[in-house]
Amino acid sequence: MAQAYSMEGFEIRIDGHVLEMRTEGTRTSDMGRDPGRSFQSFMANSDIGGILFDVRGAQYEFTDFEWDERARLLARLCHHVPTAIVCRPDQTSQTTRIIEQIETRGGLALACRSRQAARVWLDAILTPNVKD
Repeated sequence: MAQAYSMEGFEIRIDGHVLEMRTEGTRTSDMGRDPGRSFQSFMANSDIGGILFDVRGAQYEFTDFEWDERARLLARLCHHVPTAIVCRPDQTSQTTRIIEQIETRGGLALACRSRQAARVWLDAILTPNVKD
């Protein structure tokens, strides 16, 4: 059974063992409370093997300090599972901050330009190698 939750500006769903979160519209640091609580609830109550964030539809209005704070928060929540972030070219520097924080905590993370590339990467990690 698929699990999903959506509200204006974000959607969370479980696809297999991957938690997918899509964000869109103008986003400020104060807008992270409800999505953050929902995200943490899904993480705590679902069998999650990987995370896919699709932020291409979002326009973030964060200061540098707010980005660093958000990167540390996401790294604390995500470092234990492979995390793919689908972003636009102009979002690369913000995405890099998140990836660096995840990797600093010993996690795996990758920036992608498409959801398909992110899923291929996550599925390769999550699918056990079967030898003949």
